Amino acid sequence: MATVEAHQDRSTGVDVLLGRRVRYQKHKPGRHLSVDRMPQGTFRIESVNRFGERIVLNDGIVVMESAPTVIERGGRIALLLATGEELYFFVE
Repeated sequence: MATVEAHQDRSTGVDVLLGRRVRYQKHKPGRHLSVDRMPQGTFRIESVNRFGERIVLNDGIVVMESAPTVIERGGRIALLLATGEELYFFVE
């Protein structure tokens, strides 16, 4: 499967996720990305909060230690952190 990064048109900020209905696909783990509270199935991204460099989605379902590069292509969203960690969603 080709990565989203290889076919990107342009990247955007994490705020573009606000209000989107997504479904978790997969992630490349590390110590700067926490997905411990990720819901099963489809969910709406209701909030994107910044606390210094930390980004928190939906009051803690996803916690990132730094702002990711966000790439969307073909109904798939990739959040790419500078640390090499990755998080992928399908847009519903």
